[in-house]
Amino acid sequence: MSTTPWREARDRAKGIGRGSPTRVLTLPITRAAGLALAADVRCLRPLPRFDNSAMDGWAVAGDGPWRVGEPVLAGSAPSALPLVPGEARPVATGAPVPPGTVTVLRAEDAIPDREGGETLIDALATPDPGCDIRREGEEAAPGDVLLTAGSVLSPPAIGLLTAAGVSEVDVSSPPLVTFVAIGDELDDREPRPGHITDSLTPMMPSLLASLGGRCATTARALDRPAEVAAAIRRARTETIITSGGTGHGPADPLREALARLDADILVDGMDLRPGGSMLLARLGDGRHVLSLPGNPLAALIVLLVVGWPLLRARSGLPAPVFASCPAPSGVAAGPRPRVVACTREDDALVPVPHQRSGMLRGISAATHLAVVEQASTGVLRLPWAC
Repeated sequence: MSTTPWREARDRAKGIGRGSPTRVLTLPITRAAGLALAADVRCLRPLPRFDNSAMDGWAVAGDGPWRVGEPVLAGSAPSALPLVPGEARPVATGAPVPPGTVTVLRAEDAIPDREGGETLIDALATPDPGCDIRREGEEAAPGDVLLTAGSVLSPPAIGLLTAAGVSEVDVSSPPLVTFVAIGDELDDREPRPGHITDSLTPMMPSLLASLGGRCATTARALDRPAEVAAAIRRARTETIITSGGTGHGPADPLREALARLDADILVDGMDLRPGGSMLLARLGDGRHVLSLPGNPLAALIVLLVVGWPLLRARSGLPAPVFASCPAPSGVAAGPRPRVVACTREDDALVPVPHQRSGMLRGISAATHLAVVEQASTGVLRLPWAC
């Protein structure tokens, strides 16, 4: 049976995500960290809000030496009394400079002096006009677009919007996902004889969050087409992810379950090892099912290669990029694209041990995923890697 090239499967997933409606939420900016903006955000007040000093020193007008007046501290109300030529007032960093200030003389550039009992200062070198003054609105004026739709609300962006008077933003809601683990052999932490521990379900909430989605609920189904179809039908999310049952053996229930749901299979197998046994299908009601292999490492690979761009596109974000690089040391290209979990050492990719399709030990220590092909190698940084 022919399989879909992995890059083509990835592109189909992106197309599905881009074609899906995005739910928009209005949230306080402190609750929207890491989410994508659904609309441009404009400045509501000048940044800075008033002319202020960028350094500790003296606000001066005219030529020196200058007579020293009352200090201006950070948090003081802007003075209505302008400086006159020949006058200096001590200013702290961030303090409003008085009207008429020509420049700020830095503290380290000032020379104290006294003349007739009056305190004066002079300058080693008079700074240029406007030096060390932050002008009102020089960073942004009201109405300026600070962040465009699609931008991710990072910690610095939250600080910027707070300073600009923005308290709420419209963001694309993380796509909700239902996860269904399929298999008679699956059990909880202490499996019965002949059973195995279900390792995918416990990781799914944090894993999907790292990929830009949100796990709404999890379920488990036995290897019965009717039970699998019922679990998928009960889902109330736009995306359903399943694991297990993707093979062509008599005990694999997924294809018959999808047939009962009048699903249109868009990708049936991917030219990738491990991770080739997967499906991407569209249900009759327009929702989508991404079916992962049952082996944990293979399942993770499909989710990273196909699921990640699908979820990102549904949030209005670009897909993570596979960068071109040399093949990992000691790994030769084979007849099919091969996935290798690696770490990066001295700018070279080094494969980790313990990365057969049923293992998680290797990828839990990896930082990158490399796809090794005859003509090229693409590398993807893992979303949870430090």
